[in-house]
Amino acid sequence: MKPLRRQSLVEQTADHLRDGFRTGRWSGKLPGVLSLSKALGVSRDTIREAVWLLEEEGALKASGAGKSRVIVPGRKKATHRRVLRVALLLYSPLSQDNSQSQELILSIKHGVEQAGHVFVICPKTIEDLGNNTARLSRVINEMEADAWMVYSGTREVYEWFAKSSLPVFALGGRSLGLSMAGSRTDLSSAMSEAVDALVERGHRRIVLICQSIWRQPSLGLAAQAFVNRLSQHSLKPDVAYNVPDWPESAEGLQKLLKALFFATPPTALLLHEPMLAPPTLAFLAGRGLKVPGDVSVINLMPDPALAWYRPELAHFDWPLLPHVHRAVRWVEVVALGKADKEAITVSAKFVPAGTIGKATK
Repeated sequence: MKPLRRQSLVEQTADHLRDGFRTGRWSGKLPGVLSLSKALGVSRDTIREAVWLLEEEGALKASGAGKSRVIVPGRKKATHRRVLRVALLLYSPLSQDNSQSQELILSIKHGVEQAGHVFVICPKTIEDLGNNTARLSRVINEMEADAWMVYSGTREVYEWFAKSSLPVFALGGRSLGLSMAGSRTDLSSAMSEAVDALVERGHRRIVLICQSIWRQPSLGLAAQAFVNRLSQHSLKPDVAYNVPDWPESAEGLQKLLKALFFATPPTALLLHEPMLAPPTLAFLAGRGLKVPGDVSVINLMPDPALAWYRPELAHFDWPLLPHVHRAVRWVEVVALGKADKEAITVSAKFVPAGTIGKATK
């Protein structure tokens, strides 16, 4: 006999709300999330996910942004919801990624499991597979997952999933323009503000040091937004200089920095990953260069460690919760046997701080 599955807190909350609709405790418009959270003694995130579940099965009807949801009278609980095995394909090992990525993945894992589903991480990464879709196909078959999430996927990987019959959710990466659900962070506005702040302070030689997925096989959206903003300031960007290729290793970074500061040294550096900051700052200090006196530095991703730098590193703030909520909601829609290919975009914000100064050269 197959063992009984214990209901998640989200499912229990949804059942409690259904009973309230049936008995008349709630009718007409549903109270707000905060009110329900206090009344039922559960978190606001649990209420949101339970409400999304009831929306998808038709027990609630959305009335638009900022407006109360309407209870649909006489709607019975859907009977076809499945428990899914959701697999996550990473670009690189999570243990080697930044704290922002780790928090995002762990939050999604928690949300999916709280909703009563199984969440597993594929032991092979896109890097492990050499971005080879034939090898990817074999791994997909071995995992036997009902639905897939892909974090920071390449164009080739997303195109493979788009042609398959598997439900897939794209978390960032190069999925733009493909017919699939997902969420991405748009850096265009934050990038423009960062470049503007540097140009206003006299900077003309600004270099973006980023990972290969931002540069290859062509510039991604964030890197292109950087180059476009330089052009708008009539700085005549040279991609080879402003967005250089480099072997992504400790030795590769040192080699790149030595080359950059050999002849025409940049007066400002934009670093994609928080882990690039310590070795870059150490290199500059070893050359007798002060931040921000001689070189301005901006880190493009938040990290708790940034607040401990003095001066504090300027950076971008990437919201996480919208991605988590969208991913969990997608899983619940798929569990109901419905198609969901909505893709959302969340904008990052530029946070200026003490590592931006005037150009001295």
